[in-house]
Amino acid sequence: MKKKIVLAIICLIAIKTEAQTSVFKIVDSLLLTGNYQKALVVLENEQDKSVTVFDKMGGIYQSVGNYNKAIENYQQALKIAESGIINAKLGRVYELSGYTSKAIKTYEDVMQKDSSNLIMINNLGKLYLSNYKATKSEYIFKYLITQDSLNPNYPYLLAQSYKKQKLMFAMGQSYLDAYNLDSLHIKSIYRLAVFFKDLKDKDSTMIFIDKGLRLDPENINFNQLKANQLYSNKEYKNAIIYLEKLEQLNYKSKNVYEMFGMSYLKMDSLKLAQKYINKALDIDRKDPKLLYRLATIQYEMNEKEKAKFSLMFSIYMAKPDLDKQYYLLGSIFKEENDLEKAIHYFEESFKNNPKKYRALYDLALTEDDYYKDKKIALKHYQEYSFKFESKDKELTDIVNYRIKEIKKILFMEGKKIE
Repeated sequence: MKKKIVLAIICLIAIKTEAQTSVFKIVDSLLLTGNYQKALVVLENEQDKSVTVFDKMGGIYQSVGNYNKAIENYQQALKIAESGIINAKLGRVYELSGYTSKAIKTYEDVMQKDSSNLIMINNLGKLYLSNYKATKSEYIFKYLITQDSLNPNYPYLLAQSYKKQKLMFAMGQSYLDAYNLDSLHIKSIYRLAVFFKDLKDKDSTMIFIDKGLRLDPENINFNQLKANQLYSNKEYKNAIIYLEKLEQLNYKSKNVYEMFGMSYLKMDSLKLAQKYINKALDIDRKDPKLLYRLATIQYEMNEKEKAKFSLMFSIYMAKPDLDKQYYLLGSIFKEENDLEKAIHYFEESFKNNPKKYRALYDLALTEDDYYKDKKIALKHYQEYSFKFESKDKELTDIVNYRIKEIKKILFMEGKKIE
């Protein structure tokens, strides 16, 4: 009797397995044609939802970017049975959907139980790297190198973790390790070019720039580096070749146009220099350095009025915006009854921002309290009344009242009012 029951159970399991296998065949054929919605309907209608069904549904939802539904289905699968593979998939969906802390925790839990899933561990390392956990990412990438010593991406990522820790020579060595494993690893080639540029090793910098350009002649990063190096070496004519290449690639940046303009200026091509400095200013009209460069060109071209305007605008733009800081300092010193310092900082605030009427008002008011000679305060009261009468009725009333009172005092003292 027992044998018959066991046999019956085995038969039932076999029938269910066969039925699910046929369901998955239908689902796979639908997915091959891209009809994921019908595939999901077939799986939803499955009566006996197993781990595999929920896993399959989670995978479909993940592939079409419906991450919350993918999470829901992977969690349903894990309720039926624990699975490191499905937990790793769940971690990946958390990562893709922006739940970074959940992704890290899930990956860490899986790694503690099974450290053979190198793809998941690599994802964990990259998450550490992008979330200010550089020492943890270093440990991960070192572990991955021990597991797969021929993969150039692991020393490359290890170099990135060293960079975050400001271990610059260890970083450079790791980029070199990646390059030695794969001389076509273009990301490492670019980083090595930058590394040697920072070390001011011109020959090594140019070697790696040229390697990168041979692999990808239209690579914007390498073309920029090449133009920079040639410009630094005062090879302006050659620098222009690569700047023109960047222009053909439709790469527009303030730095590129400025280098263009300065290269032409060094070659005495003033009209072209002016053209490209103006292009740079189209990107950032308020850059004081660019305005000064433009003024220099205009002066060389004998456009002195234009040069004066550019220089004045450059000076205006170069002024640091410190009026708020000065004003607050003035207010603090006034509260402490250090009126002399308060006057100084209110004055600096107004000089820094001539539209800051409150600074001029407080300057006049503090001078009125501090100086016996009321002519000093009167001058600033009158300036306020002339420039900012309509700004604040209450302040203007106070100012006008004090102007009348001070004039009376000065008249009574027989002092001349200018």
